[in-house]
Amino acid sequence: MKKLLFLAVGVAVGVLAARKLEETEKGKRFFDGVDSRTREFTDAVKDGYRSRDRELRGE
Repeated sequence: MKKLLFLAVGVAVGVLAARKLEETEKGKRFFDGVDSRTREFTDAVKDGYRSRDRELRGE
């Protein structure tokens, strides 16, 4: 139970820190870059999945 409490407190502190950081111009650029790279990665995973699915289905 103690570990769960520490996890919750850590998540809350992390969210608060991220919100504060996002208020600065440098922080906004950082999070925009993270968002962009995350979207590129997820798009690549989706494309790979669809390609493999078509290959397995024989299309």
